[in-house]
Amino acid sequence: MRAIALLLLTTLPAAGQGFDPDFDRVFADHAAEVQSPAPGIEVLELPGPVVLTRQGGYVTAQDQSAWGPAGCALKRLALITAAVQLCPMVLAAEERDRLAAQLLRAAQFAADNTVPPLDAAARDAALEALLVRGRAAQEGLCPGDGADPGWVGFADYLASEPAMRRFARIFDQPRLPVATDCP
Repeated sequence: MRAIALLLLTTLPAAGQGFDPDFDRVFADHAAEVQSPAPGIEVLELPGPVVLTRQGGYVTAQDQSAWGPAGCALKRLALITAAVQLCPMVLAAEERDRLAAQLLRAAQFAADNTVPPLDAAARDAALEALLVRGRAAQEGLCPGDGADPGWVGFADYLASEPAMRRFARIFDQPRLPVATDCP
């Protein structure tokens, strides 16, 4: 588990596209399956199920799976992991390792299922970019610094066994890792 913590603390090159799918490519790759219910509106239903709607160059994506958008779960895990990296005292070592392992699983899921898929270097760069943004958003507010950051309770939950079981379900079904309309 120490290797996981070291991986997450390593600085990697800047990210390219990140984990976000290239929606134009998705629509092009599935052109025969695209429906047009009205002029200027295109709808594409993908396995998962994930439904993409494109109108005027803007794409909305809805993950209609039972467990929620995998891209949202990845971004939440990255945000909380970044905060825990800055304030490691909020979780026990075992909980930090569990959180880091789940983040790596989420990143691999997203890398494998985005369009185009990411190789290991691109996956690591995209993950590092998420962690950098997460650390910047956290603004260094740790418990005991005169602040009461609201993320600590969420970190406790994300490192819990019930959350790990939920994430296992989220990342069990391959599908486009969308991160729009996050609940």
